[in-house]
Amino acid sequence: MGSGRPYRVGFIGVGKIGRPMAQQLLRAGHDLLVFDSNTLALLTFDGTAATVATSVAQVVSECDVICLCLPGPAEVEQVVLAEDGIESTIRSGTLLIDHTTNSPAIVRKIGKRLSSLGASMVDAPISGGVEGAAEASLTTLVGGDPKDVERAFPVLESFSTSVVHVGSLGAGTIAKLMNNLAAFSLDQIIGECLTIGVKAGIEPDRLLDALQQAAIGKAGNLHVRLPETYMKGDFEPRFTLNGAHKDITLAVGLADEVGVPVKLARTVLNEMETAVSQGLGDRDASIVLTLQERRADVAISSRSSTT
Repeated sequence: MGSGRPYRVGFIGVGKIGRPMAQQLLRAGHDLLVFDSNTLALLTFDGTAATVATSVAQVVSECDVICLCLPGPAEVEQVVLAEDGIESTIRSGTLLIDHTTNSPAIVRKIGKRLSSLGASMVDAPISGGVEGAAEASLTTLVGGDPKDVERAFPVLESFSTSVVHVGSLGAGTIAKLMNNLAAFSLDQIIGECLTIGVKAGIEPDRLLDALQQAAIGKAGNLHVRLPETYMKGDFEPRFTLNGAHKDITLAVGLADEVGVPVKLARTVLNEMETAVSQGLGDRDASIVLTLQERRADVAISSRSSTT
């Protein structure tokens, strides 16, 4: 472990996800102090090697590394910045690790204030849910100074199979929010697909099984196609936009035939129609993503040739 010995870790917020994370810290040999405003959440730690703290101030006074796993930005601000919060008594050299799915602006605000006191912070939201926490198989997305991330690593590896340092303070939170946006957006488009399929005559379980075993279930676009096309600005066609546009036209047409209203699918079709109208139909289908890139005024694919 980075320091050559287990840490004394304070863990604030031992609810549904925080509890199994804290339990993994115990299994990894860390000296653990836990606190939660809900006293019932602390009952799990009775009879364990963990010390149950009676206040945030006790955690701050006894621990050089403090983890937060709270519901959201408001709770983090309260625990850290309130009159009797972490900021009020934190010691120089303390490392705060925030596992909350938080606001990047709040993370950076707190990080700046703690830095002025000689303390440091990393944001380290997790992906994998309660099951991943219980199995120590979380993916942890980390933002912060490399030396602070290195110091945090012995804690993070206790409950993670993958620790991804994505950038400066706040970057971990940005990555987590984008992961959740992609995941829940995919849920909704799959919902549209399932309703179309059922109305068109497929049993929902069979359609879901088909999706799981087909390309989308293997996440091929995320792992292979987009890295090799859009991210490199290489739009030599693997699958042309014209071909994709034809397929989505047929899918939306089927939705109309069976009387299923679709918002997301029609948005996808509209984007493809715009790209085709710009003469991009013979390029790889991923070139449609450059429309959003231009709207956002960011350079992603244009780091390489898009022509």
